[in-house]
Amino acid sequence: MITFRLPKQSQYPKYIYCGNERYKVKFKKNLNCFGITDAGARTITIKSNLSPRALLATFVHELLHVIEFETPIKIKHKKVYALEAAVVELLIDNFLMSGK
Repeated sequence: MITFRLPKQSQYPKYIYCGNERYKVKFKKNLNCFGITDAGARTITIKSNLSPRALLATFVHELLHVIEFETPIKIKHKKVYALEAAVVELLIDNFLMSGK
């Protein structure tokens, strides 16, 4: 039987590095959206009461924004959602399954 082992909130990194920049990863209970990346403050804030899958999807989504802010790669927001879905599926299918 295949089971999914999605990371728990406590297993996410406290910092993300992209090039020479460091982004602090924070979790906030009363956030009005799933997540937000503030390039000026170098923070990623994610709603703390998300399901494990929504948490992973939001984390990936915000990482894509970090890439956009810190590299010459510019991604329209519609494409961020498409890439988010593809990356989450790739992670689940290849790295987060046990029993394969």
